[in-house]
Amino acid sequence: MPVTYLTSIAHFESVINNHRPVIIEFWAEWCEVCRPMSAQFAQLATQNPAAQFYRLDIEDVRDVALALGVRNLPAFKVFKKGVQVGELVGVDQTQLVSEACD
Repeated sequence: MPVTYLTSIAHFESVINNHRPVIIEFWAEWCEVCRPMSAQFAQLATQNPAAQFYRLDIEDVRDVALALGVRNLPAFKVFKKGVQVGELVGVDQTQLVSEACD
């Protein structure tokens, strides 16, 4: 499944309450270190059909990033049935794979 962009707080709220695990990448166009992790994230999305993968540009959907306390990029959050169950901040591809596959 490809990575889908989150476009609003309403969109965010609707996807995290799904029965499937949801993994969200928080990034920004200006973030140089986000690029290699974004490629890894997209690859994980194709390899893990049991989860849904989303990308949120913090410049476009700032209210979600602020509400979730995202202060550093890249950041990844895992939700199950509306509850955050995992988080990764920074560039750690091994940990990203671990969070995505749990």
